[in-house]
Amino acid sequence: MQFRAASPWALIRLPALSASQLGWAAMGLTLLIWAGFFLSLRAGAKAALAPTDLALLRFLPAALLLAPLAWARRRRLLQVPPRLLLAILFGAGLPYFLLAGWAMRHAPVADGATLIPGTLPLSAALLAAFASGRAALARWPALLAIAVGVLVLLVLGSGASGAAWVYGLFLLCSLLWSNYTLALRRAGLQPLEAVALLALLSSLLLLPLLVWQPPTALLALPTYTLLLQFLVQGLGVGLVSTFSFSLAVARLGAQRCAAAGALTPVLAGLLAWALLGEAPGLATLVGMGLIVGGVLWSQRRV
Repeated sequence: MQFRAASPWALIRLPALSASQLGWAAMGLTLLIWAGFFLSLRAGAKAALAPTDLALLRFLPAALLLAPLAWARRRRLLQVPPRLLLAILFGAGLPYFLLAGWAMRHAPVADGATLIPGTLPLSAALLAAFASGRAALARWPALLAIAVGVLVLLVLGSGASGAAWVYGLFLLCSLLWSNYTLALRRAGLQPLEAVALLALLSSLLLLPLLVWQPPTALLALPTYTLLLQFLVQGLGVGLVSTFSFSLAVARLGAQRCAAAGALTPVLAGLLAWALLGEAPGLATLVGMGLIVGGVLWSQRRV
């Protein structure tokens, strides 16, 4: 009689997840990565890292990993009109990353996470209204709540720190990202194709900047800190969040995912408080409450 040793994995029984549970798990992972993006930028600033240092971790690993895919689909990528290509690159590539990284050097995580992803419904509606008329402003009460929240942060938050221009950069980043989503939809690229395109073009743009400012501070980081930044920026933001968000949308629908995404500022603020000691002020709490409430309101079915 022969006995075969059982695989240790056979002793671990993972519970079967329903489609909805899998979707919420994927959305939860996405929210953690999105919040981690802002924490990473702020932590990098406190560690005296230049935005170009973090950009190296953000784009180069994805560019190397997805270069074969980009080559295999080069005809499809080359067919993207130049106008849409620039909108995609500036909206989610190196220019967006450098602007967000520069702004996060001068403002708390909670404010950046509130003013960039939190104002996306407002900036998207303004861009759509500019292109197609007032119909895009049909949910004006929710958009007004977001706008009032922005005003609270601009007047009270930036006024307290004397950095109104930083908050203006956050709003510019929100506009750039909204324009990126519109351009991506028109270009008809699949998520992985868009990631490959962004990573390759951003890495090419980054090379001259790294020659001018070598990443010496990045190389001097402790191994643990460097690995953490790589996991958040290179793998998390660069690759994993693309798959997790796509999976969440497929299982839950775009509307519920957009509503859940409104929790990004809250989660980022809580993590920044716990990990970086950045306790949110009254202006941040009021502005965040209005903006998150407006986002949730804007996702209601008409």
